[in-house]
Amino acid sequence: MQRILALLSPNRPWLHLVYLGFFFFAWLYQPPGWDEVVIGLVAMAGFVSLYIFSLRRCDWTVYPVALGAALLGLAFMPVTIGGGVYLVFAAAMLGWLPHSRARTVGLVAVALAILAAGWLTQQPLPYAAVLLILAAIAAGGAAMGARRRRQEADGEARQRRASDRAAEAERQRIARDLHDLLGHTLSVVTLKADLASRLFDAEPQRARSELAEIQSISRTALAEVREAVAGLRDRSLESATAEARQHLEAAGLAVSVELEAGPATAEQSTALAMVVREAATNILRHAEARHVTIRTASLDGGIELSIGDDGRGGARTGSGGLGGLAARIEALSGWMLVGAVTPGTGTQVQAWLPGRGGGDHA
Repeated sequence: MQRILALLSPNRPWLHLVYLGFFFFAWLYQPPGWDEVVIGLVAMAGFVSLYIFSLRRCDWTVYPVALGAALLGLAFMPVTIGGGVYLVFAAAMLGWLPHSRARTVGLVAVALAILAAGWLTQQPLPYAAVLLILAAIAAGGAAMGARRRRQEADGEARQRRASDRAAEAERQRIARDLHDLLGHTLSVVTLKADLASRLFDAEPQRARSELAEIQSISRTALAEVREAVAGLRDRSLESATAEARQHLEAAGLAVSVELEAGPATAEQSTALAMVVREAATNILRHAEARHVTIRTASLDGGIELSIGDDGRGGARTGSGGLGGLAARIEALSGWMLVGAVTPGTGTQVQAWLPGRGGGDHA
C-alpha cells in the first residue's frame, strides 16, 4: 500500500503526463482526420516512453528527450493548437534536473522556441504568453519537487549512515565487553583446571573443590555474556575488585586492596571495573608476579584507580584489551596509563575519571 501511495505522490514526475490531455483540446471543436490521429498518437506514445525512461534515470538523458519534446511541439503547433504542450513538457523535464548552466540555457531555449513557434504559426500573442506562463509553472513545480525528492533522499541516506554507525558501535561494544568478560574468566578457568588436574590424584577433595569453582565461574560468565549482549553492563567496582582479589589469591599471589569511595556514576564504576578485570587477567597470564596492589583515591575532583604488580613488566596499552579500555575511559573524559612503577620493575595500570558531573581533566 505504501508503495502505491509513493507512486501516486505529486512529487512523482510521471504524473505530469496527465497534462498531455491538452494536446487533444483542439480536436473537440475541429475533428482531425484519421492520419492526424494516428500520427499524433504514435508521436505521443513514443514521447511517453522516452519521458519515463529519462526521468527514471534523471541524468543527461533528460536533455535529448527535452529536445525531442521541443521538436514535437514545433512540429505539431502548425497542425493543432494543443501541440504547444510538448514545449511545456520540455520545460518541466529540464526543471527536474539539478541547477546548472546547461539547464538554464535549455530553459531559455524553450522560451525562445515558444515565442518563435507562436510567431511562425501566426498565433495570437496571448497564446504564446499562456504557453510561457505554463512552461514557467511546470519548470518551477518540477524544480521544487526534485528538490524535495533530493532532500528526502539525503535524509534517508543520513539515517542509513546513522543506523550503520549505531550498529557498528554496538558491535564494537559487544566485542569489547565479551573480550573484557571472557578474557578474565577463561584465564581463571584455565588456571583452576590446571590446578585441579595436578591435584586430582594427590588431593582429590581439593581437586573437586576447584572443579566446583570452575562450574560456578562458568555459570557467572554465561550470565555476564547474556548481560553484555543485552547491553546490561553496569558492574560495581567493589565487586569486580573482590572477584579479582579472590582469583589472584587462588593463584598464589598476595593482594593488597585499598578502596576509597568516590563520586563515580554507574557508567564510570563499570568502566573502572573492566580495567580491574583486564589488569588482573594480564597479571594471571603474563606477569609472573608475587604481589598485587589495587587502590582507588580521590584526585583532582575525580577518582583514580591504580593496579600495580611486581612481575616482569613490559605491558603496554596496545590495541587489544587495554587499548579498548583506554578508549572507553577517554570516552568518559578520563585518561589511562600503562607502564612500569620504576624501570624494570612490574607494571602499573592507572586510570582517572572526573567526579560525578565533572568535566575534562586538564
